[in-house]
Amino acid sequence: MKQLIENVKQTITEKKILWAYPIANKLQKYHYSLAIQWAIECIQIYSSEIKSDKLSQLNKYIQQAMEEQNVLTPSQCLEISGEIWYLPEREEIQTAIARLWGSIAAFKEGEKHGGIMETTAAVELVLPDISDRRLLDRYLEAAVRICEEYESQN
Repeated sequence: MKQLIENVKQTITEKKILWAYPIANKLQKYHYSLAIQWAIECIQIYSSEIKSDKLSQLNKYIQQAMEEQNVLTPSQCLEISGEIWYLPEREEIQTAIARLWGSIAAFKEGEKHGGIMETTAAVELVLPDISDRRLLDRYLEAAVRICEEYESQN
């Protein structure tokens, strides 16, 4: 994972899109829930950094993703995604959370590539300025930690 992170840092420097894809792909190879966990952590990190009137309204969806993603059906996850998507005056954080729920639905349906793409979109939305190294480093550290925790338990 650490070499992958170094490659991603180079990709970011070159301002390439889909920089989060290799990380989401690697994490989902262990289990898709790890990719979801990474996206949730990135969204939480970002939400601690921004000022948004909507955040209190959106926090319930983040909490629900952490607590209920395993018990909901793919169609229920898509319904939640749509509910978030169509909230008025959409912001990046809102779109990221909607994409997070889309990734949960896709992974549950067995649509691995779709799940990875939605996870990638969710993470990249919460890094609106790719030159924000402090925020990027926190996201990358979260990915490494999630990977290492999984490897140490299995």
